[in-house]
Amino acid sequence: MTFYRVFTAISGLLVRAIFRPEVRGREQLPAGGFVLCANHLSGFDSFAVARALGARPARCMAKNELFATPVLGRFVRLLGAFPAHGPGGVARAASLAAAGDVVVVFPEGARRRGRQLRPRTGAARIAIGAGVPLVPVALRGTDDWRRLERWRIAIGAPIAVNGLEPREATERLWDAVGRLEARLGATPAPAVKLVLAAQAGER
Repeated sequence: MTFYRVFTAISGLLVRAIFRPEVRGREQLPAGGFVLCANHLSGFDSFAVARALGARPARCMAKNELFATPVLGRFVRLLGAFPAHGPGGVARAASLAAAGDVVVVFPEGARRRGRQLRPRTGAARIAIGAGVPLVPVALRGTDDWRRLERWRIAIGAPIAVNGLEPREATERLWDAVGRLEARLGATPAPAVKLVLAAQAGER
């Protein structure tokens, strides 16, 4: 993760100067491994999450399209990302989290772009498989970069997954994300009412 640390340190200087991110609740981040889950607004969300984590590196579950070309694929792998779809995605993420890493998942699976997207259960299945908590995070402003809106990031209390099924854990997670978004003055994530997709990247 050396490249990740160098890249985020340099890009972090630009992020601080341009977007002036405000982070709330950083003291609630667990010391060990966990699965961090945020609403997905734009391609800048990963930068906002990195800012929220401070000096701690993250392993991001990313869409497979990013790995389709050699140059971009190599770049995102150097940043610690790995494909969400296909064999081993959830298992690898659970292994990393169990070993003490921070695994980042955007449960909606795609940027909102004005749509209401249901969360996938992949993040919950990773946390349950690793025996680590889910950490809800809400982002605001990352989708309005042209106006240089200030980024606002709210971190919620860890959610223990012991004894929970993936659906129940996902419902608790998404309810927490919605409450955090409301605190930031954003439109909250829609409540989980319909059957949740079984795979992290399933549409």
